Amino acid sequence: MTSDVQVSVILPYFEGERWVGRSAESVLNQAGVPFELVVVDDGSGMPAESAARLLSDSRVRCFRIPHAGKGAALNFGVRQGRAELLCFIDQDDIMLPGRLERQVRAMRSNRYADAVYSDYERVFDDGRFIDRFVSRQAAGSECLRAMATDLALVTMQTIMIRRDAFRRIGGFSEDPALTGLDDAEFFARLFVSGANLHYEPGAVQQWVRHESNYSQSEPFQDARLALIGHLRELAGRHPQIAAVLGRFTHDVHYMRGLYFLENDRRKKAFPEFLQALRSYPFFPNTYYLLLKSWLLRLEPAAAGRTPSAGTREEDAPRG
Repeated sequence: MTSDVQVSVILPYFEGERWVGRSAESVLNQAGVPFELVVVDDGSGMPAESAARLLSDSRVRCFRIPHAGKGAALNFGVRQGRAELLCFIDQDDIMLPGRLERQVRAMRSNRYADAVYSDYERVFDDGRFIDRFVSRQAAGSECLRAMATDLALVTMQTIMIRRDAFRRIGGFSEDPALTGLDDAEFFARLFVSGANLHYEPGAVQQWVRHESNYSQSEPFQDARLALIGHLRELAGRHPQIAAVLGRFTHDVHYMRGLYFLENDRRKKAFPEFLQALRSYPFFPNTYYLLLKSWLLRLEPAAAGRTPSAGTREEDAPRG
């Protein structure tokens, strides 16, 4: 790349008119590093007016593609980008001040690093603080094991990666069934690639919780099954993935069971917890939830949602 731009920030969105302007503004408030913001509308029904207004800023380049899923939109944005360093922001995330300058400095100081990652915060849509996730320095194998237990050390909210490393890994899967978990499949390949990862402390981005988070939808639960299909294929070529596939599979069915239990769909919850135990029988809470879902499905359906006391909330933010 010959551009003076040092970082290409890729912002894909789909029906995200409510948030994309705020996310873009948080990027445009970055200072100290020459960057570009590549906004990709993944075939929304109506282009966001806030995205159109961004065209007046010379750092912004807006594109619209036929709806193809998040992975395809991300890859398109990367191809349009002109910088050697890449980072990503979801349509409803908020980039914290100083993020680009801090991570670019870390890349310069660690010239053998293929990617840097940091910490992130979770907030409600109105700005109220939820919590902060603090990561740590870890090799790819440890990152893979952590991701298999739903405790991601590296997330889309915090990674900055060199274009050459992105290209070597093969970019994001463009399987539309993976939308919402495109990052997990990408990170699995990143962690087994031998990439040099560097942890740069400090929160760099906020994941925003609201009533329309894709991770709370049923299509996202289907994406979990698509992820396991992709991981099974990768496991045939990568023993590291094969070694943790059972734990990945447990987590997928456990989280699907929680979703169905919390949405008062008891008959669908029970087989998910049963499959979770078959995949990895060493997680005590799964036995409790299996019994709970079995007992609940014997009762008449209650109005409203089933209380989820004793269950764990999803940790990994995925839009």
